[in-house]
Amino acid sequence: MHTHNVNSKTATTTPPERWVAKSISHIFARASYNVACMEEAHAHYGEKFTRWDAYVYFVQGAVEALVTVIHKSFSRHV
Repeated sequence: MHTHNVNSKTATTTPPERWVAKSISHIFARASYNVACMEEAHAHYGEKFTRWDAYVYFVQGAVEALVTVIHKSFSRHV
């Protein structure tokens, strides 16, 4: 049986440095995942996948992840 009595004043939250590092890691991971998915889609449909496509899809994935991170950040503080 757990006997931890933790109230909201003594419980620690995630330090800002850790939150920023996790957010940046999440943004890069989603951007890379977006590139990998689109590369597979191009291969499936027989389209040429260029370096420019990789840049565009990376930025698109990073922006989508950034919007998600910002939205979650503001929804926590409101």
